[in-house]
Amino acid sequence: MSSLVEKIVLEPSPSYPLYTLATRHSIGPRDTYNSSDLVLICLHAVGCHKEAWDPTIDHLFNLERKSLHRHGRIREVYSIDCPNHGESAIVNAEILNTHYKDSWTTREYARAVYAFLMAGPTRGAKVDFRKRRIVVVGHCLGAVASFFMHELNPPIRLEAVIAFDPAFSPGLDYPDYREVFRKFQYWTWLRPSVWPSRKAALKDLRERPLYKTWDPAVLRSFVEHGLSDHPGSKYPEPYKFSGVVMSTTKEQEAATYRSDDFVGEPMEALRMTASKTPVHLIWGKIEDILPNHLKYTISNHTNLASVEYIEEAGHLIVQQKPRLVAEKIHDRILLLNSARAVL
Repeated sequence: MSSLVEKIVLEPSPSYPLYTLATRHSIGPRDTYNSSDLVLICLHAVGCHKEAWDPTIDHLFNLERKSLHRHGRIREVYSIDCPNHGESAIVNAEILNTHYKDSWTTREYARAVYAFLMAGPTRGAKVDFRKRRIVVVGHCLGAVASFFMHELNPPIRLEAVIAFDPAFSPGLDYPDYREVFRKFQYWTWLRPSVWPSRKAALKDLRERPLYKTWDPAVLRSFVEHGLSDHPGSKYPEPYKFSGVVMSTTKEQEAATYRSDDFVGEPMEALRMTASKTPVHLIWGKIEDILPNHLKYTISNHTNLASVEYIEEAGHLIVQQKPRLVAEKIHDRILLLNSARAVL
């Protein structure tokens, strides 16, 4: 039994000026759900897109189908674009170029997710999420954005937050963060972004040191959903270029990394979130981006529901090990349901 997949568009409104695009994955029609079922909201990393979660979601639903538990089942998963990333970056291109060309904050992603969840039964997903049991699952940027959601009012009650490798610095007095974000900037500006076709892009990326570590399904999803027609395709022959380009522009990706919301403030946002909601941190222990001592500092200064360090994973755990990520999510859901059963 495969999951049902539906694309959702939340149009701009007075409360939020950008399009917010999402993908809904579900098992069965909505009228088969009960009040204990869970809704997962998946938020992606910088430079990625909502479909980066697709392989993880597939594995997660397979685990759900095999599971014997009947309380707190995962029946729906929504993966939501950051509005300046992926397909959303294309539909928002005009306003991004006008008002967000050199600046994008992590809080903006939190605002977009909040707008999506508060849209009500007549817009966007057409669901009253205030009546649902919501678990937010975030990676990198998406994890940090989930911490900032506590600032928005009226508040949305979350059952839990599961954060994979949230890349931020606890404060300005940690010099390592400068090197971390210097790496991010170099990576953004130097990475390949244009190819003559999707087939050529897939062949090229498979041979590059970083991308060859990605799970094949995630890489295929990136080529299918993270690339779009090159602007040169609009011209007539002989000037036409029918290639593809990354949907998230380098300018927007670099602006996202420059956000002040990655330094200092996420620490307090994490503390505030953890004081109200069970927060599970899951780190990749390979020191490819964030030094382990920063991970320990973040984890040890917060009242967390759980912390785990995965030996065989680095920062890009969602891209490299989607099956393992699904297993970790499923484990936390079982833990959440066990705690609820005790109550």
